[in-house]
Formats: sequence, C-alpha cells, structure tokens
Amino acid sequence: MKIGIMGAMHEEIALFRDSMVDVSTQIRGMREYTSGKLAGCDVVVVFSRWGKVAASATATTLIERFDVDMLIFTGVAGAMAAELEVGDIVIADSLIQHDMDVSFLPNTKKFEIPLLGVSNFTVDDIYVQLAQSAAQSYLTNDLRTNVPENTLVSFNVTEPKVVVGLIASGDQFIADPAIADKLCSQLPGLQCVEMEGAAVAQVAYEHSIPCIVMRTISDKADHSAAVDFQQFTIDVASHFTCGSVMRLLESL
Repeated sequence: MKIGIMGAMHEEIALFRDSMVDVSTQIRGMREYTSGKLAGCDVVVVFSRWGKVAASATATTLIERFDVDMLIFTGVAGAMAAELEVGDIVIADSLIQHDMDVSFLPNTKKFEIPLLGVSNFTVDDIYVQLAQSAAQSYLTNDLRTNVPENTLVSFNVTEPKVVVGLIASGDQFIADPAIADKLCSQLPGLQCVEMEGAAVAQVAYEHSIPCIVMRTISDKADHSAAVDFQQFTIDVASHFTCGSVMRLLESL
C-alpha cells in the first residue's frame, strides 16, 4: 500500500519529511511531492496549499501520477462544537462541503454534490477506528515527551482529547460567530471547520480509495482561546499531526 499524506501548510508536513528515508522528490503542478518510507510504509508527502481546488488537484495528482492507495489529510481546524478545546484532535467519520448549494435545482438538496447525489462523504468504520486509536495512543504515550510542558501551557493545552464526528469544508475562513452558529444549526453534530478535507474525500470517493482526515483544533468555537495561529501550528499542532499519523502508519 502506498499512502498520500497531505497538509495545507508547510509547517504541517515538515516533520514528516524530516522523518522519511529513501527520499526522492518531484515537482508537478507547482507542488513538491516527496516520496519515501515513513514508519515502514511507502508514502508520498505534499504541501497541498489552502482551499478545496488546491487540495483536489493535489489529491488527483497523488492518485493518478503516484498511484497512492489511500489519502490522509491532516492539519489544523477551527472548533464548532462547544466542548472542543485547543489541542483536541478530531477524526472525521463524515465530511461535507458547507459552501455547496445548488438546491434551486429540482430534486437536489443543499450540500449535495451535483451529479454524485452525495452530501456526506463517510469514512469506513475501520479507518475511523484506526485513526482514533492512533491519535489517542499519541496523546497517551508520546505527547509529554514530544512537546515541552511549558509550550503546552503557553497555548492553554491541558488534557487534549480525541473526538470523532462531522467535519465541514469550505473556501472561507470562518471567523464570524453568526456564520458559525448558522452552520451548526444546519449541520447537527458538526465538530469543526477547515478548507480542504471534504474536497479530498470527494476525490477519494470518485476513485474508490479510502480517505482519512485528522485535524487538531487551533481555536475554540466562541473565539475565547485566540492563539498565534502559525506559532501554534509550528510548536504544537505539527507534533500532534506527525505523531498521530506515525502511529496510524504503524497500525496500517
């Protein structure tokens, strides 16, 4: 099995590249694809850039040019569920594109992808369970030796937990509480929002391969825990991301 690992920021994939062996690189479509071995698995790691189009193009290249059998997208996300705290990890069991709306067409629902008849892209239970176990194993066994305690304290990360649920993706950074409240009312059970996961899930769906999305919460739903976004990604989230995915690769 060859696995494509994607992140929307350089900082989110840097630790993967540092840990790889037998490395080779190719430039395609203004992106650098790094092939090699990670935790004993054949992988291709790539910085996808932000947004659904960028992520979709990158995912398609991974499948068509690099013959990956699975996609993993990881990085940070904004909390929608009130119980989520900065540093919590969300594993998607389903993904939806919250900015897709062609419901004016006959027999088409809001959020439904035209011609596919699909709104929610679900993740197979086995992969949800593997990802959940991997993230929990990282938090339980590796976190305190992986990230300095004073760094965790500086970002108010105390006892991070793993949550499974719905992730919504769209080409906008959700910072308006009114928009967030509306999304939560439209999408019961929504855990967090980001800008790529559901688009990658659609590409995976159309190519009949599995897709896993794992996100670390960088800000709370009520914006009460504002942090330096880039510094949090470098100092905390990148370690959560790499550690959880490495544990996942070991299980695969």
